[in-house]
Amino acid sequence: MVYEKTELNFLERDCILQFGEKGGARIFRRASKLYAELVVTTDYKNDRLLEKQLKGLVYPVIAYYKTLLAEGYREANALGLVRTEVEKAAKNSGDILHAQTRKHFPFHAFRRNIKNFMAYKFPAGEWGCTPPKAKGGKVSFQIKECLYYTITRKFGCVELCPVFCDYENIAFKGLGPKIVCEREGELATGHETCKFCFRKGK
Repeated sequence: MVYEKTELNFLERDCILQFGEKGGARIFRRASKLYAELVVTTDYKNDRLLEKQLKGLVYPVIAYYKTLLAEGYREANALGLVRTEVEKAAKNSGDILHAQTRKHFPFHAFRRNIKNFMAYKFPAGEWGCTPPKAKGGKVSFQIKECLYYTITRKFGCVELCPVFCDYENIAFKGLGPKIVCEREGELATGHETCKFCFRKGK
């Protein structure tokens, strides 16, 4: 099924556990169909990273959420169910990030490669970031345009945006304990920018 190649590759199993075999299979099939429709009707503008982010996380989450609403779940309940799946995906992403940074990955190496890190996580085009500022044991930047906010607003589900914000917060914990991510403000909650600060940890 199409979800197997996404960050929610465990969704079919979780749906059956949550809703029972018959109901879970129905919900998963419906989400898979919507996900496939989103994938094939999108112009990725020849942007490989944009395509990866939309197919890997954003569209799987939106399709599942929209399916739950269509199945009659109230917004708060649907958000709670989606958040559970996204948190699981975020922890998996954090584990991968932790393995990539290695046990003895120093902060100064991260600071030196911050532009490459930003280009991978927040690629230009759908993301608008200020130039990173490095001072001592801190590197900071702001996001003025957010893919999560843009896409959720486009599909009329901006209430999902904070769920994606939480995904990043959890995933970035994988940089610890050498590197600590702190964030102040979110576009999704009415702030003008999302402020990120990565500082040297223990």
